[in-house]
Amino acid sequence: MLSFFLSALESEEDRRRFRDIYEQYHGRMERTALSILRDQRDAEDAIQNAFVQVVRHFEKIDQIPCEELPFWLISIVKNEARMILRKRNRTVSLEENWEAVSARAGEVSDFAALAELFAHLPETYRQVLEMKALLGYRDREIAARLGISEAAVSTRASRGRALLREILEKEGFDL
Repeated sequence: MLSFFLSALESEEDRRRFRDIYEQYHGRMERTALSILRDQRDAEDAIQNAFVQVVRHFEKIDQIPCEELPFWLISIVKNEARMILRKRNRTVSLEENWEAVSARAGEVSDFAALAELFAHLPETYRQVLEMKALLGYRDREIAARLGISEAAVSTRASRGRALLREILEKEGFDL
């Protein structure tokens, strides 16, 4: 994998510097990722993703003081590990009777049928619920993508879930 990262760098000096950073900090980054993820494969993914970020921003590496470099690298690997953890745990904040709705939705035979149920929702509610329930986005991320406030996301999600419950009841699901 190291050769892949090295091939992305332009000069021999950059490759040498990256190799030094990789060899010096890889172990510490691995321990950090493992402490968060508790899974070797996921930890390796987090480290790989972190080094991809390092390569993407390698031109800025000289601007980081030497004593801050380890903290910067650990920060990147922590962020990558947390993203993997969020994806692994993909949870939707549940309220009211949403557990029953999502349990019943889980019984739908395939993703297309579930998407069909969501298609019955008005666009404003459908967008928020798809991003939240199907894609695992957080309210802050949804708000940023849709250009609305987090409060509006919460309101639309709540109203959308209520409407989805009605649709599921009409479709014959017992809640």
